[in-house]
Amino acid sequence: METLKTILDLFGNVVFVPIMLFVVALILKTPVKKAVISALTCGVGLIGFNFVTGGYSPYLTKVMATFAADTGFQLEAMDLGWQYTAAVSYSRTVCMLFIGIGLAFQFLIFFIGWTPVFIPTDLWNNYSYIIWGTFVYQLTGSMLLAFWCMLLQVLYVSLFAEVVQKRWATYYGYPGTAMVAAHHISNVPIFMALDWLWNKLHIDRVNFRPDAIQKKLGFLGDPMAIGFIVGVLVGVVGKFKHLGELEAWAQIMQFAIATAATMAIFPKVGSIFAGAFTALTDASKKMVKKSGKSREVYIAVNDALGYGESATLTAGLLSIPVYLIEAFFLPGNIVLPIMSLTSLAYRCEVPILLGDGNILKAMLSHAVYAAISLYICTYNAPLFTEMVNGVGMSWEGADLVCGGIAAMPGMFAIYYAFSKGNYLFAALETALYFVLAILYKKNKPAVDEYLERQATGYKAKAAEAAE
Repeated sequence: METLKTILDLFGNVVFVPIMLFVVALILKTPVKKAVISALTCGVGLIGFNFVTGGYSPYLTKVMATFAADTGFQLEAMDLGWQYTAAVSYSRTVCMLFIGIGLAFQFLIFFIGWTPVFIPTDLWNNYSYIIWGTFVYQLTGSMLLAFWCMLLQVLYVSLFAEVVQKRWATYYGYPGTAMVAAHHISNVPIFMALDWLWNKLHIDRVNFRPDAIQKKLGFLGDPMAIGFIVGVLVGVVGKFKHLGELEAWAQIMQFAIATAATMAIFPKVGSIFAGAFTALTDASKKMVKKSGKSREVYIAVNDALGYGESATLTAGLLSIPVYLIEAFFLPGNIVLPIMSLTSLAYRCEVPILLGDGNILKAMLSHAVYAAISLYICTYNAPLFTEMVNGVGMSWEGADLVCGGIAAMPGMFAIYYAFSKGNYLFAALETALYFVLAILYKKNKPAVDEYLERQATGYKAKAAEAAE
C-alpha cells in the first residue's frame, strides 16, 4: 500500500485518471485507437486546468494577503487551506489502509452496479474521506469506526453525485461525467434545500446570470469583461489601504487581467477535456443497446473542471468579502479563513448548477454554508492542531490551525456520531443511507425532472411576466 501511495503521489491525477479512463473504455469495448486518444485528450485537459488554476491562484493570493495584513483583525485560529489538510491525511496510518481498502470498495460498488459513478478516477480527492477517518481514529482509537465512517461517506457522496449528475453534465457541459469531490458533493442536500428556499422567495426571478448580464450590458457582459470588472472590484477591496500607491494598482490590474484570462481560457480547455468522453459515451450507449439493460456509466471528475466557468468564478470572487465579514463578526467564530479564499469558486459549483448559473442564489447559499463551516472549523481547530503537530508540520501567526475542507457540513453530519463512538447513531446513519438510495433509485426520473424544473423554471416565470 505504501508503494501504491508513492506511485499515485509521483504520477498524480494527470497520469492516473487517463489510465483509468483507458481501462474503462476498453471494458466498454471501445476500439483501442479511440481509447488511447480519449485518454490522451483527458490528460491534456487536466494539464490545461492545472495551468489555468495554478497560474491564477498567485494573483488572487497576493491581493488577499495584503487585505489580511491590513485589517488588523486577530483571530485565535487560522485556516491553513486544503494543502495542509491533504498533507495531514496522507501522512497517517489510516491513509495507508484506505488507499487499499477504500479504493477496492469504490471499484466494488461500481462493478456490482450499486452506483453508476466510477469514483476511482478522482482518486486524489480521497483525502476528503481520509481526514474524517483520521479524526475518528484520533478520538476513539477504533479503526473499525474510522473505516465505517469513511466508507459510509463514500456511499453518501456517490448517491449525491448521481442525484446532481444530470445538472452537472448539462450546465458545465461534460457529458458522461460526475463531479464527486466529497467536500462539495456531501453538501448537496443543504444546497438543494437553500435553492428551494430562494425560489420560494422568488430570488430566482432576479436573473443575475452571465447570459442575462451580457444581454443587458452588451460587450461589458462578455465573460472576459465581467472577469475584468469583478477582478478590479475584488482587487480594490484587497488593496483598499494602498489605493494611493502605484504598486497596488499594478497588482489590482494584473489580478483583473488574470481573472479575465481565466474566464476566457477556461471554457476552451473545458471543451478539450469534454472531448475525451465522447468515445466513452458512445461505447456505453452501444453496450447498453446490445445488452438490453439500462446500465449508465459516469466517470468521476475533479471539481477543477467547474472552477473557471464565468458564473462560478464570479460568484466565488464576490463571496470573498462576504466570507471575511462573516469570519470577523459571527459570534463565537475564532477562525481566520484566508487560505480558503482562493477556493470559494469551487464551493459555488453545486449552488451554481442547481440555480442554472444564478450568481445571486449561489452567493446566498454560500453565505449560509460558509457560516456553518466556520463554526465547524472552530469546533475542530484543537483536534486539527494536535494532528498537525503530530506529523511535525509548523505554522506562524495563530495559536490554533484548521482546514476549511475538513469543516464541510455534509461530511461533519456523517462524522459526528462516529467521533463520539456512538454505534447506535452510526447504524441509524447507515440505515438512512440505504433508505435514501432505494427511494432515489425508484424515483430517479422524477428527481431529475424536479431539479431541472427548479433550475430552469425562472424562464417560464419570466415569459409569464413579459406577457
